[in-house]
Amino acid sequence: MEVAGMSGVRLGGATVDINQCIVASQSCQASCEAAMKQLVASGMRADSEPMRLLRQCAELCDLNVRALRKDSQLSRRTATLCFELSNQVARAAWLDGNVASHGLARDALRLARACRPLLFT
Repeated sequence: MEVAGMSGVRLGGATVDINQCIVASQSCQASCEAAMKQLVASGMRADSEPMRLLRQCAELCDLNVRALRKDSQLSRRTATLCFELSNQVARAAWLDGNVASHGLARDALRLARACRPLLFT
């Protein structure tokens, strides 16, 4: 998925390609939302820790995409938070042991890798 017209953004004086971070954020958001639906279907409460983690991740991914698209001064912070939270989500999903969770872990790790370059520019 290409993001039209978004080849880079000025972050702290450095131009960085952000397409990968945007696409990875969108994929991770979709995976978190799908995982939440599965947990609800299995009877998990909305206020449980796994649901809170997934909800935070989905919401942060959305915020990150919007910040990057707007060339917001906060985009480095949202990318940093995405990097940190996606690593937590990936770890939790992998340790879950459910094969269905491995796709979520993969998407969360992909997000962490895509956002990492934005942290050091």
